[in-house]
Amino acid sequence: MSAPLDWEKLPPNVPCNCTSFEITLFKQEAISLGNMSQQCIDLLPSCNYNLGSKVLLGFILSIIACGTFFGNVLVVMAVALVKKLQNPSNLLIVSLACSDLLVGLLVLPFAIIYQLMNYFPFPEEICNFWTSCDVLLCTSSILNLCAISIDRYLVITKPFEYAVKRTPVRMGLMIAAVWLLSACISIPPLFSSWKNKFSEGHCGYPTNTEYQVYAVFVAFYLPLIIMLVLYGNIFKLARKMAKADEKQKVVHLRQEDKNLIDEQLAPNNNGGVGGARPSVQSGGTSRSGGANSAVAAKKKSSSDTKAIKTLGVIMGCFTLCWLPFFIMQLVGALYKPIHAAVNKLDVPEPMYINEHMFAIFLWLGYVNSFLNPIIYAKFNRDFRMPFKHILLCHCRSINNRLRAEQYAEQYGLTGNSRKASSAATSAGRLQRRRSSDANARRARHNLDNGAEHAM
Repeated sequence: MSAPLDWEKLPPNVPCNCTSFEITLFKQEAISLGNMSQQCIDLLPSCNYNLGSKVLLGFILSIIACGTFFGNVLVVMAVALVKKLQNPSNLLIVSLACSDLLVGLLVLPFAIIYQLMNYFPFPEEICNFWTSCDVLLCTSSILNLCAISIDRYLVITKPFEYAVKRTPVRMGLMIAAVWLLSACISIPPLFSSWKNKFSEGHCGYPTNTEYQVYAVFVAFYLPLIIMLVLYGNIFKLARKMAKADEKQKVVHLRQEDKNLIDEQLAPNNNGGVGGARPSVQSGGTSRSGGANSAVAAKKKSSSDTKAIKTLGVIMGCFTLCWLPFFIMQLVGALYKPIHAAVNKLDVPEPMYINEHMFAIFLWLGYVNSFLNPIIYAKFNRDFRMPFKHILLCHCRSINNRLRAEQYAEQYGLTGNSRKASSAATSAGRLQRRRSSDANARRARHNLDNGAEHAM
């Protein structure tokens, strides 16, 4: 926004000639689009950007919008097509992807137009729809991230107890709670005094102090605290498990060395001490056992390290994207009553926020919806190959292809994909043949029983 105006000296009707003062009044929402000349309205899009900057900015923002939509569509398609991914935990990821793809479809196109044109060219109904979708979908995206963190925490801390309770119905109830809470934040301003009075050319979030404090705490700060506490506990647990594995590896290697020394010093059949041949064999066995244990421990440690890094990326991206915007929103909400009380003002004045800084922080939050499919899918091995096959239009045979690749990786046939596919197909046919044979035997048994009862 431009510099604050002296509201007491503001004239009631501003002349409709295009001046910098008139544009400043519009940006401060002192006048609406209807009070401006057409010449001035035509100049509004060029106030912030020249043609080159506008084309570049439009291209970047369009990439973010398209990437947000198609990236999350890819996640939904992967879960819908791949049977291996159709489990209760991935329902939360699908819910997250749905909220993010709707951000790319319903929110970002209007945001791009508003950003480039420097005014909102649509009527009040479209403004209400846009702001409601913005708050609803961005809030549900954040709350879905919080639900995923709760799910992962319970999986790690209570694996056996939570596995029984982790049913599709419970996941559905959790998803319903996320969207219901998001609706409780986005819908009330439409039917209460929290709603802003519409001014032609302007469209923004409700500026009521009570609503802003309520919305930012429920939509962001509360989920952020929950996620930080849960991921902090997961991080500590992962570190503790890594240290326990290291100690177990050291103890195992010391035990192997002790066994080797005992075998070397043990008397042989000739009454001597440790024949050369037996000692070499036993030593080789011990050393190989120690090496295998070391390799297994190394793999486990690498897996724990990767998990910790993934958690760091998740929390880092989420905090970096949304924290600046919500700090700005909270400070702006609290500034008005505090400033009015200190200066004994009857009408509280809004805090001055630079319009470019506001746009950067807002779009940084939108970028989180663009990053979510990358973070929650690319770091998950089960999503990588489905993405590849979907992009290559292998949707019909995707399960067979994934089964063949898994079979090839398991049995070391990665160098010959045809051989792996043939082997996987043969294994599938053998399994189906066994199943059909079992069904035939069961049918014959039932037929025999029926004949006996008939006799």
